[in-house]
Amino acid sequence: MTVLQEKEMVLCAGFVSKHLERDAFLPKQRDILLENALKDLSANPDVLAIYLAGSLVKGNDDNYSDIDLHTVVNSKRKADFLKGKRNRANNWVNVTFHEDYNTSSPYVVTLYNTFVKVDSWYHASEEIVPSIWLKEVEVIYAPFNVMSHVIKESAKLVYKPSADDVEHWRVLSMKHTEPL
Repeated sequence: MTVLQEKEMVLCAGFVSKHLERDAFLPKQRDILLENALKDLSANPDVLAIYLAGSLVKGNDDNYSDIDLHTVVNSKRKADFLKGKRNRANNWVNVTFHEDYNTSSPYVVTLYNTFVKVDSWYHASEEIVPSIWLKEVEVIYAPFNVMSHVIKESAKLVYKPSADDVEHWRVLSMKHTEPL
């Protein structure tokens, strides 16, 4: 490898990329995939809301960031959504593979041939309650307004670790610093 070729490579999360041209198009591919998913999901009358979480919402995304897609569905239809989650994800763009496929699990992880990964979660409406995890989400579809109160109440929440929580994490962190 020449010095020039080495300079053209980019570090991302500690890895060197040799695919700069391909990787430069990943955000556009991610946008197309998200648009396809939104069109598909919002066409279903049992979809009550769709929101995004993760780095795309927090603003610390990069070319390699995945899509954390959450879909709130009619409670009576959630089992059907879980059974069909893999097939639904297949509708958005050409799929390379699905990780950890369990029909009763509320999520499916899908990697597409565009090198974009989507973590798709399905929630029944009554499962959506105020939480510190809902402080940084972006609602992208909500015709029934099921998310606004939950988002408003979530914004008020503050994580306060207990003494047991602190001790638990202290012990875990010390295990990783001990010599082998």
